[in-house]
Amino acid sequence: MTTEAPTLPPVTPPQLPPAPRRRKKPHWILWSLLIISLLVNFVTCSNIGDQMSGLGVEEFPVVDETLIWGSDDAEAKVAVLSLSGVIMRESSSSLFGDMLDPVTKILHEIRAVTVDPEVSAILLKVNSPGGGVTASDEIYQALMDFKASRPGRKIVVHVGDMAASGGYYIALAGDVIVAQPTSIVGSVGVIISAVNMHQLGEKLGIQDASLTSSDNKALLNSLEPVNPEHEKILQEVVDQMYGRFRGLVLKHRSFNGEFADEHQLLDGRIFTLPAAQDFGLVDETGYIDQSRKRVLSLLGVEKAGFYQIDFSEGGWSSLFSVKSPEILAPLQPNSQFQYLWKP
Repeated sequence: MTTEAPTLPPVTPPQLPPAPRRRKKPHWILWSLLIISLLVNFVTCSNIGDQMSGLGVEEFPVVDETLIWGSDDAEAKVAVLSLSGVIMRESSSSLFGDMLDPVTKILHEIRAVTVDPEVSAILLKVNSPGGGVTASDEIYQALMDFKASRPGRKIVVHVGDMAASGGYYIALAGDVIVAQPTSIVGSVGVIISAVNMHQLGEKLGIQDASLTSSDNKALLNSLEPVNPEHEKILQEVVDQMYGRFRGLVLKHRSFNGEFADEHQLLDGRIFTLPAAQDFGLVDETGYIDQSRKRVLSLLGVEKAGFYQIDFSEGGWSSLFSVKSPEILAPLQPNSQFQYLWKP
C-alpha cells in the first residue's frame, strides 16, 4: 500500500519593499536656463545697438562701468583702466568671425572715457613687460588725447609687477607714476629678435628658395648667412625708434641731481624701487590706495567715484570665441620691432 506524500501549502516569497524611484536630474531646467541666458545676452546687445544707432562704434564705444570705490554721487568720476600682459595685437577667432584684440580693446576703453564729459581722470593700472612699438605708441597717444580733450583732466599710473619697455612708454602719459615696492620699471630700448639657422640648414640640406625683387627685400632671412648690410639697415631703424622712446622719457621725466646723465638710465636696463624713484623714473612708491589718493589730490577733491571700465563685444561672438593659449606664444613669429623686455 502506497502512502501519498502530504500536500504542502505553496510557499509565498517574502514581499520586498518596492525599489525607490530615482529622481531624474532636471536636464530641461539646465537647458532652459542656458537658453534664457543666451536670449538675454542677445537682447541686451541688440538694445545697446539700438541705443547707439547712428553713432560710430569706434567714435562712441559702449563700455561696462562698475563702481569699485567711492560713491556715484561724489565730486568727481574716475575711470579705472587695466593694461596687463604683452602689448601685442593677438589673433583670436570665433564661429562668428575675428575677435577684438587686447590693444584695440583698451583703445576703445580710452576713447569711451574721452568722450564721456563726466570723467575727470584716469587711474591706469599697468602690469606689462612691453610689446609692439606701434601698439605701445597708439595707447600712449590715446592717453595724451584724453588729457588734451578737456581742461583739468589727469592721469595717474599705478605700476603693479612691472612697467618695462613699452609698458613704461605708455606710463609716460601719466601726470604721476606710482609704483609698488616690488615693481620693476625701465628697460628703455628697442629690440628685434631673430635667429639665424644658416649653418643648421646646411647640415640638414635645407636651402632657401625665396625670390625677391631686390637684395634688401629678404632682411633677416634665417637660412642665409648674416649680411652686414642688412644688419646696418635694421640697426638704423632700431636707433630711430629708440630715439623716439628716449625723447619721450626726457620730455616727461626729470632726472635727479647726479643722475642727470640720462645715458646711465636709458640704456635698456631695468630698475627696482626705490632706486627708480631716486632716479626720477617714477614719482612715488606706494600701493593702490596711494594712487587713489594722488588722483584726488590732482583733481582737488575729497571724494570721487572710481569706475572699472570694460569694453566687451559681448553677444554670440564672445561666447564662442577661441583664443590661442599663451603657452604657444614662443611659437609665434616675433621678427618685429618691439618695446619689450625679454629676460
